[in-house]
Amino acid sequence: AWWGEYVRRMQGKSPYAAPWKADDPLNTPFGLSDATVATAALEAVARVVAQTYGSADVPWGTVYRLRRDGLDYPANGAGGEYGVFRVLGFTRDTDGKFVANQGTSYVAAIEFGTPVRAVSLIGYGNASRTGSPHRTDQLMLFANKESKPVWRTRADVIAHLELREAVVR
Repeated sequence: AWWGEYVRRMQGKSPYAAPWKADDPLNTPFGLSDATVATAALEAVARVVAQTYGSADVPWGTVYRLRRDGLDYPANGAGGEYGVFRVLGFTRDTDGKFVANQGTSYVAAIEFGTPVRAVSLIGYGNASRTGSPHRTDQLMLFANKESKPVWRTRADVIAHLELREAVVR
C-alpha cells in the first residue's frame, strides 16, 4: 500500500534517489528520492490499513491468500515491480482479501553435483482437472515456501507410481 501511494504521489518522477542502471544492477535502484513524500504516503496508508484490517502491521498472508478448491493458505509473493522472487498477481475477493490468480507457476532449483539433485514446485498443483487430488497437492508447499524432490531416475519414478496404464496402439 505504501509503495503504490508513494509512487502515485511522485507524479511520474523517479521514486528512487539512484534509479536502476543496467551497468550497476547490484547497487541500483537505491534510496528514496523524496523522504517527505515517502513519509506522507506512509502516514496516509498506515491509517487506511489499520482502519481496514485492524492494525497497521497486519501480516501479508492475513490479507493476501492462496485459495483453491476450499483450501485457504497465507500467500507470499507480490507483483514483479517489488523485486520479489515469487511473482504473483492478486484480485480482491468478496471478503475484501486478495487471492492469487496469476504469477509464478513452476520453480526448480538444480544442483549440478554428483549426483545431480533437484527440487521443484508447481504452485497450482500437478493437474487442472476438477476433482483431481493433484489440483492442490503442492499448494501448502507453496504457502510454506517449500519444494519437493524431483524424481529423476527410473527407480525413483517407479517407487512413487500412483497408477500405471499401458497404451495400446
